[in-house]
Amino acid sequence: MQKNICFIENYRDFSLISKVDTNNTLFVPLNLETFIFCKERDYEIFDFEKNILVNFHQEALKASKEFTESLKFNLNINYSLKSEIIFFLRFRFNSIIFILEIINKIKNKYKINKIIVSGLKKNIHKNIDDANIVTEIVENLYKDEILIEKLSEPDEEKVVFHLEGYKPKIKNLNLKNGVMLNNVGYNFKKIISILNAKKIKVWVPFFNNVNIIKKIFYKLRGFNPIEFIKDGERQISKNYIRDIKFFYKSKDLSSLLNIFNQKLRYYFNDVEQRSKALKELINQNSISLTISNITKGFNGSILDKDIKCNTLCISHGIIAKSFNKYDEIYKKNIAEAVFNGESKFFAIQSKTMKNSLVTHKVKGEILETGNIVFSSIKNKNAKQYILQASTLKNFNNLQFLGVEMFYEYWSLLTILDQICKKKEFMILIKPHPTIKNYKDKLQFFFKNLKFSNRSIDYLLRKSFILISYSSSTIEDALNSEVPVILFDTKKGYKHIESGNLTNESAVYYLDDKNHLENLFSKINNMKKINFDKYIYRKNIKEEIIQILKKN
Repeated sequence: MQKNICFIENYRDFSLISKVDTNNTLFVPLNLETFIFCKERDYEIFDFEKNILVNFHQEALKASKEFTESLKFNLNINYSLKSEIIFFLRFRFNSIIFILEIINKIKNKYKINKIIVSGLKKNIHKNIDDANIVTEIVENLYKDEILIEKLSEPDEEKVVFHLEGYKPKIKNLNLKNGVMLNNVGYNFKKIISILNAKKIKVWVPFFNNVNIIKKIFYKLRGFNPIEFIKDGERQISKNYIRDIKFFYKSKDLSSLLNIFNQKLRYYFNDVEQRSKALKELINQNSISLTISNITKGFNGSILDKDIKCNTLCISHGIIAKSFNKYDEIYKKNIAEAVFNGESKFFAIQSKTMKNSLVTHKVKGEILETGNIVFSSIKNKNAKQYILQASTLKNFNNLQFLGVEMFYEYWSLLTILDQICKKKEFMILIKPHPTIKNYKDKLQFFFKNLKFSNRSIDYLLRKSFILISYSSSTIEDALNSEVPVILFDTKKGYKHIESGNLTNESAVYYLDDKNHLENLFSKINNMKKINFDKYIYRKNIKEEIIQILKKN
């Protein structure tokens, strides 16, 4: 049987899809928004769940580890920049092998007449999701094997970006004895409050324009923005990576990976220039402490070893102990971004995070601070619903095994929707921020569920169970004394330690949908749940002040 194959990468492709004859065409959406697009139009969709199995996720993790370990750097650079380069090239590698797996599975069932792609591509990728990449992947790997139809022809004129340095917009800032945060997301308000009470100024860098209204708003929130602007001085672009040579299942990916590395080169150089400007400001102005919830990129640069003051890493992700070799690869990949690197101090916010040190080592001094950035809702209202929250990735930043794929998320919602039909339980879905704009469309397809984009703090107040797979909302829930069900539709990944289903526990692991409702009832009837296996009950104030005194 013959089929045309049409890839839909993201919203940029939508206007082009009208040109496609849907007869005898199998559509391959590559994220949730394109999956919904196909569902709305009743297109024939590639069956991901029957074809992309857990063994592919495991093999992909092994291959990505081999790929990143094969990278050879031309220059000696700090952890923050090196890890950013590795992370981005791993993302590109993951996208490539995902397409390879899909096409191989389709070839096993159909004769492919042609592959249809948007044709969209760019000469420079200003960040990881700046450009569509599926056209480039398909052309590079299949142009000599399968007919490729492009729905548009990109403008081949090369866009030139001039690499420049950065400087603070305002000169002679008095930062002495202040504290710099990399951003003000992920509940850094607790730290800001502690520092403000001690009359310590808090500074946050911005590489975009901050208008007067935002400046006033930020001041009221307790911190001072530092704006950086380009300094007009041209910089020489560096090539950080030697030529890449890598085969995946006998497929030579070298040329394609080198193309993507070159297209990201401007971005990597720009990260170094931002990092350089940040470091100069910190080291020349007697800052007493830098704090970051990210260890890579320019956000993580304020934790690098060449920062002269004390540095503190406070992870915004849930870091957990590994249970097997595949699990270990995934969790180390995640930790590279949020709980690794050259920081002098690392905050241990939960016992789950402390247990991660069994399989994940850090170089800095460990501080058992207790919860800093996660929710902590103790005075909850009456139990009203079960809350579900997931982490989802797009095609440009795919992670394998430890993150739900968009089609797995859809299947999970289908299961929960069927349960809610019986009217015994109310289940409320908090969409991941990357898909929050699709709340109403999801509500249309899953009429028995409720959806909300309200904050996790607000939603936990009325929830009596959290269902998740590997989201940081697991830490939010446990610190708010809401029990967690780790529901694994993939049947191949457990994020943290869990209790036996026959015992009372704060965390349960389940991979069988037929037991979900019984577990809901069991947890709902539990009188007292011990969360102390997972969380600390301590005040972070003293630990922060002690670090400041160590300067």
